[in-house]
Amino acid sequence: MKPSFVLFHAETVNEEQNAVCHLVLVPVVDGTPQQPQEFFFNPEAEFLMVMSGITEAQVKSYPTFAQQWPRVQEVFEQFEMAVCSAEGYSARALYNTLTRLDVSFSSIRYCNAKAICRRTLNEVSYSLDYLSYKLYDDTVPSNEPVMIAQRWCDLAIKGLDSVPEQSLAAFLSVVKIQPGELTPDTFTPSLCKKVYSKRNHLTFDASSVDVDADPDNPFYDMNVVFTGKMESMKRDDARVAVVRIGGQAPERLTQDTDYLVVGIQDLRVVGEKGLSGKMKTAAKYKEKGMPIEIIDEQDFLDMLNKR
Repeated sequence: MKPSFVLFHAETVNEEQNAVCHLVLVPVVDGTPQQPQEFFFNPEAEFLMVMSGITEAQVKSYPTFAQQWPRVQEVFEQFEMAVCSAEGYSARALYNTLTRLDVSFSSIRYCNAKAICRRTLNEVSYSLDYLSYKLYDDTVPSNEPVMIAQRWCDLAIKGLDSVPEQSLAAFLSVVKIQPGELTPDTFTPSLCKKVYSKRNHLTFDASSVDVDADPDNPFYDMNVVFTGKMESMKRDDARVAVVRIGGQAPERLTQDTDYLVVGIQDLRVVGEKGLSGKMKTAAKYKEKGMPIEIIDEQDFLDMLNKR
């Protein structure tokens, strides 16, 4: 497929996901990336920091969203589908900013670049660092938003290159990626869906967990296995979080595993290659066509919080 879409990547001035100050758009026409377009805004919010080094004084000098947004909207409206960098943070941040500031905007339909990579690139990890190192023999600095946007764009194009479907929308339907949408009334996240019949569910002792099932969460009805040490929480707490939204969190990895969440590996145990036994087993299953997805801790947290 030679897709046409616009990839977008946003920077915010704080951690509230509602104050975008910098938006990078990379139009793609028939599979060919065009020149990136940058837009800078004053989101009229408390300033903490911007990863790329933009200062508070610079932010305050930028046009407001109401002044700048019509130019941005013109770019989005040239494409039926947008692609958000990574796992979708930029989409939620953009929606939250537009609605907080009560800026008039037309609906934007999108999917996530990382979801495209998961469905088209058979890799053991889908982090930007890993994919960049594996496929391009380099890494992208975390303080270079234009380079980050371009790399996610390149990865999406690479993944879609061998796809037989004639349109991005058709591809999403076939691989069960639910498009997301930003509308003036609501935000719908883009989600990866899996549907299996005759599944063998592995059980997890969740007798003390109050289940509040969330069918829209990516981990709902999924078997999620963990390896390595979690930084943000204890592993048992992560299992409880999965069970609470209606998933399963077994200890053992099998061919019925949907997601393997990789935390920090003890190099004394896994060796210099840094692959645990579960990661090696998952890689073998993937080679045999089992649809196990290997994600890192940040991916897990992003997907868990899509409720």
